[in-house]
Amino acid sequence: MKGMKKILVSLSIIGAVAAIAIGGTVAYFTDTETSAGNTFTAGILDLTVDNTCYYNKLADGDPNCPTVVDSEDTTQVDESIVTSWEPTDLGAKHKFFYFTDVKPGDFGEDTISLHVDNNDAWVRLVIRDVTDLDNSCNEPEMSAESLCLLNNDGELRESLVFAMWLDQGATPGFGPVRNESNENGELVPDLGEGDNIQNYEEPTLIDKGTIDPSSPSSGISEIWALPTPLLAGQTAYFGVKWNLPTSVGNEVQTDSMSATMELQVVQTRNNPGPNPTF
Repeated sequence: MKGMKKILVSLSIIGAVAAIAIGGTVAYFTDTETSAGNTFTAGILDLTVDNTCYYNKLADGDPNCPTVVDSEDTTQVDESIVTSWEPTDLGAKHKFFYFTDVKPGDFGEDTISLHVDNNDAWVRLVIRDVTDLDNSCNEPEMSAESLCLLNNDGELRESLVFAMWLDQGATPGFGPVRNESNENGELVPDLGEGDNIQNYEEPTLIDKGTIDPSSPSSGISEIWALPTPLLAGQTAYFGVKWNLPTSVGNEVQTDSMSATMELQVVQTRNNPGPNPTF
């Protein structure tokens, strides 16, 4: 009997050891790493535009092109036509040019400023929807233009002379002069940038001439792009000057021309250039 008890005790010990061994196999090492809120958010590419317009005088800091208010309440700017304005999204009231009484010898200059925030962009200007109308034939015009009564084709478009330049100032590109600062450590402004005057050998973008509505691209008459991307946070300036030469005669009386100026931007990231992507 004593031998049997020893055997039973030994079996109990073996069973206990086995149970401990089995229990030990479920004590795993563990660790968890969590990355929450994984998100894709689209960036922003928003162009805003401002303009300063001078009529029959050189740029002096006081834009003077006509502004029209169609309401007796002059606070109703939404019904107005404005020709100089601060950076904004363009609407129906914003006109780079709005002249209703042009005469030979008249001239003007605009500086159009472009702003993009957050992302660099290629910029393009398209001039389209060009009209050129006789409107009516008064006696002086009929004497100068024998065909005035036979069609409604005006002569003002063929007479108005335009040119466009990059109003970038003394240093190529836009923004303060690179690597230069004053005694206070402030970056030095670029002389002549956005001053409405083509000076400091600023490059011409469209040579002096008239707007030609004939184009292989469905009525688009001029396509112009900035030679380099417009960087986020910078302001790009380009100037437009025009004049009606004193040599123009009565053939343009009562005539009118109009055009749509469309400014377009497209991202530069993953995009080597503007032309194929607009």
